[in-house]
Amino acid sequence: YVARPLDEIKQATEKERRRAYEAAEALQINLQSSKPSFIKSMGLPSRFCVEHLPKTGFNMTLEDEDGSEYDAVYIGSRSGLSGGWRAFALEHKLDDGDALVFELVEPARFKVIYVVSSHPTLF
Repeated sequence: YVARPLDEIKQATEKERRRAYEAAEALQINLQSSKPSFIKSMGLPSRFCVEHLPKTGFNMTLEDEDGSEYDAVYIGSRSGLSGGWRAFALEHKLDDGDALVFELVEPARFKVIYVVSSHPTLF
């Protein structure tokens, strides 16, 4: 995967960030699933990791809305994703302010739904 040039990455306004996050919250509430989930801005929520993920690192899968899969590595000591996260972000052209809902559908699998901060229906 090739990194996107900085001039192609949209910088979100505070309003766009807030709206994307609120839309992601609404989406998360309506998942109609008993599986744990969280919304990602930057970094994984520590509390979520402590409650739902092992303390050690492991390989996991990120699945997007179309069913495409991305291998990633969870780093337990840092409560973060490595490797495949970058590929996922580049493939989906994530921009500053975009919000993502991560649903832990299996012990080593997240279904990822993303909300684009500049999406016109958010305003």
